[in-house]
Amino acid sequence: MSLEVKKILVAVDFSETSNKAFDYALSLARVFEGEVIALHVLEDPILYAPTTDQSYREAYERTVQGKLDELTGRHGAEGVKVELVTRQGSPFHEVVEYAKAEHCDMIVMGTLGLGPIQHMLLGSVAEKVVRKAHCPVLVVRPDEHEFVAP
Repeated sequence: MSLEVKKILVAVDFSETSNKAFDYALSLARVFEGEVIALHVLEDPILYAPTTDQSYREAYERTVQGKLDELTGRHGAEGVKVELVTRQGSPFHEVVEYAKAEHCDMIVMGTLGLGPIQHMLLGSVAEKVVRKAHCPVLVVRPDEHEFVAP
């Protein structure tokens, strides 16, 4: 069996764990000579916005795009093709659907490592993605070791 990982989707929310997952995705892309798609999902802005004004949404999207650009610069993405994508909706659903639609070979994402009570009440985006994804999912924990290439 030959493992071919040419298109790697990494879910980013700009947390420390998400940044670590981005590093893993870059490392894997270098090893397999693949590309990385950094996907950020905008949840329903009505839940977070003080107004439903379109200018708020546009400003939010510009901020997210700036953070995505900064992420690729800060994490040394030289030599790796990185595509930056935003979607709106439920994070787990958008990650799974985007990976399927774009024929991604792997999904890389961070997890917060919720305790049992938080997990029961909130669920886990990573767990839902693992259950529903059509491809392998690498889940990066915040307290795990760094990925070291030989």
